[in-house]
Amino acid sequence: MAHLVPDAVAAVLAGGMDLFFIRAAWLHWTGSDRAPDLLFGYSLNPSVWRGHERGIVALAAWAVCLTVGVATATAAGDVAGLALVNVGATLIFGSLPWMALHLTIAWFNWPKALVPPHRRGESGSVTEWWRQRAARDKGRRRDGR
Repeated sequence: MAHLVPDAVAAVLAGGMDLFFIRAAWLHWTGSDRAPDLLFGYSLNPSVWRGHERGIVALAAWAVCLTVGVATATAAGDVAGLALVNVGATLIFGSLPWMALHLTIAWFNWPKALVPPHRRGESGSVTEWWRQRAARDKGRRRDGR
């Protein structure tokens, strides 16, 4: 029974994170001014931050699938047997396409159906980087000067 305490604490924390992402996805989708800014630590580039905010719907779906899958597989290991472990594993592996969709939305702003309606006209962070690089390199000669 003692091994369930860390699992329960992890489930509560992950569930709270899921609720934050679901609320953020809803607020970004409706274009609310109360939508939280999502600042990720690997880049200081504002286009990367905007990309992650565009992909919040897929990120929320990834987090929910992963949390439910891990909770199902962990809780079902001793109690219900192999069937629920398989359901949990399916949800865990099913979360991977959501992460891939989040990255394609953040980087390329595609597919448009998962991008909040008011942000569909933006370009992705990789596209912006490529344009900035082309503009910077336009004045240089072939020998690099």
